[in-house]
Amino acid sequence: MRSYRKQLVVAVLLAMVGFSGVGAEAQDAQAQSTAALTADEWRADLHYLAEQMPLRHKNLFHTMTPAAFHAAVARLDADIPHLNADEIAVRLYTLAAMPEDSHTGGVGLPAEQCFPLRLRRYHDGIYVESAAPQYASAVGGRLLTIGATPAETVYERLRAVVPHDSGNPGLLEVLGPVLMTVGHVLHGLDVTQTADAANFLVLKDGTRITLDLAPATPFATLFGHAPIPGWVDARGTAPAPLWLMHPDKLFWSTYVAATRTYYLQFNVVGDAPDETVAHFFAEAFERAGSLPVDKLVLDIRANDGGNNTLLKPIIVGLIRLEAIDRPGHLFVITSRNTYSAAQNLVNRLELYTDAIFVGQPTGEHVNSYGDPVAILLPNSGIRVGMASVWWQDGDERDRRIETDPEIAADSTFADYVANRDPALSAIENYKPEQSLEQRVLGGIAAGGVSGGIASYRAYAQNPIHEYTLRRMEPKLNRLGYELLAQRKLPDAIAVFSVNVLANPMSANAADSLGEAYATAGERAKAIACYRKALQLDPTLESSRAALARLGSS
Repeated sequence: MRSYRKQLVVAVLLAMVGFSGVGAEAQDAQAQSTAALTADEWRADLHYLAEQMPLRHKNLFHTMTPAAFHAAVARLDADIPHLNADEIAVRLYTLAAMPEDSHTGGVGLPAEQCFPLRLRRYHDGIYVESAAPQYASAVGGRLLTIGATPAETVYERLRAVVPHDSGNPGLLEVLGPVLMTVGHVLHGLDVTQTADAANFLVLKDGTRITLDLAPATPFATLFGHAPIPGWVDARGTAPAPLWLMHPDKLFWSTYVAATRTYYLQFNVVGDAPDETVAHFFAEAFERAGSLPVDKLVLDIRANDGGNNTLLKPIIVGLIRLEAIDRPGHLFVITSRNTYSAAQNLVNRLELYTDAIFVGQPTGEHVNSYGDPVAILLPNSGIRVGMASVWWQDGDERDRRIETDPEIAADSTFADYVANRDPALSAIENYKPEQSLEQRVLGGIAAGGVSGGIASYRAYAQNPIHEYTLRRMEPKLNRLGYELLAQRKLPDAIAVFSVNVLANPMSANAADSLGEAYATAGERAKAIACYRKALQLDPTLESSRAALARLGSS
């Protein structure tokens, strides 16, 4: 099970960006051959890629214009004679990622030998999570530079190279730290002078540690949290938290009697050699139903996706657990690593169950492009993937760039070192609370608009609501319209007024308040709101049309 889990996770990740089926020998031959390509051969690859991308992608120009794409092709065509092979490859990956959907593009080589560090990015920096024993002194330190380039600058340069859904850093957080150890990528980004050596500067306990590294570690080894045999890890000696107990297993479960919690970790949407997803969840749910369970936790924070046709038994099984599928009893842990078929699972859990999401936002848009097909460049052998299917699990107007957890629980590097799990702790300490809408209505009832805005701000200042802040404006907008439909005009105006005060740069909030005033016959106030909306967004046709109806402009 150990090696199969790692192989399957890496296969899923690489398949997402068009690398499935590429053998190690072919990749080594590719790396050797690209250095000898002529400018004309590279240009032929470029033109082939530019020709094939619109043919293979479901909708190549969903985020970019044809003019922008062809201008990028022309720039690379002109630059090729002045670039080395690694620079050209990185530019080709950047071109392939321009559509900005995370199943489109390509990065690195699965058989690449990397510098022997496992890096991880947290809010406060990029850390050396583990390393080969000769570099043990750097384990637990924060990466400052690679060569002369700040670590965060290297990470940001990768943003355009790594396949990504627009606005969502999910796959960058998964792949970026690994690619920061790939010599050919660093050379292609002009971070190092060669692909075969790099200087890493690490800060640990106030001491700067310089590492002169050569590639020595397989690319596939550096994903995830599974211990690397013989390496030194930053984690202390305390017992591992549940989510790190079996990182090599595809799925497993346990019952925690002390907290009456049934915990299931689901790491890949794929069948194991000896057990199917359907059989595992059927048995787990049967056991959970036979035990005194207060909370069921489905942990998919490390789930990179897989085969979304395997998801139905999970949803059906949870719905049948009536004692669990209700508010405050079913929890799902997500992270930026929750991606692809795991995002499909999140979508369906959100739609069909009463799950409460905990942790970090997911790594993909709610509706997104997927199922990449490979483009093999004829001279270099470089492969990139083009998303061929539009996966729409929800309303076509749902433009969310991620699924935001209701309870924010971010892990820090200090949590990793101390074997703490903020997400599971948040679930164990969960107490039901009033919704934003209930709080604002209660504040309005007690103190008018000023009471409503005070309730809004108190809700927003609670750190567990960090990721739901972006949804607060549309939530209040919906509440306002519900009250408007019920002809509760003073309440509707009060709710819309709170929304405008809380979101002063939102043209939509001002437009909605204008509509409430117009419905109440308060023409002057309606006109003022619509004019404010147009000041914030001159393209807002609903406000322009409303002003025309009111005899103003």
